[in-house]
Amino acid sequence: MSNSVGIIANPASGKDIRRLVAHASVFDNHEKVHILERAILALDALEVERVFYMPDYYSLVERALDGLKLTLEVAVLPLDVYADERDSTEAARQLRERDVGCILTLGGDGTNRAVAKSCGRVPIVAVSTGTNNVFPGMLESTVAGMAAGLVARRLVDLDEVSYTAKRLEVYVDG
Repeated sequence: MSNSVGIIANPASGKDIRRLVAHASVFDNHEKVHILERAILALDALEVERVFYMPDYYSLVERALDGLKLTLEVAVLPLDVYADERDSTEAARQLRERDVGCILTLGGDGTNRAVAKSCGRVPIVAVSTGTNNVFPGMLESTVAGMAAGLVARRLVDLDEVSYTAKRLEVYVDG
């Protein structure tokens, strides 16, 4: 099912104490909802057939969907919400098993690290909403949605438009 996209949006990202003491910009959950609205509309415009998303305690995706007129199907992943990295890791595993063409993440380094643990070789479009990020970039959400849709539909050559991020796995005692 490559004509599908997974969404993993972390409602806790970008709320680190460092944001407050450094007077840095903050992505509140209201802004994350708007980011998701624009990304989902872009996916719909590119005729992505289905979006699967991770549930969360703030209902980010549900709020983004409220009032949108879409042709794509949207389905919530069946998982228990723990409000920690287990949610992102389990959601990424389920998305990989559903053979999504791309995963769109909203979060920071921690969110994307949790996703990378179990997404396998599924491409990630990472939108930065975290604190002091190294991995995710500051992407305009419509463009991020378009990129995810183009990758998922295989309308672009993945080797030409992406790179494989380095990954280090550490095992303790085996």
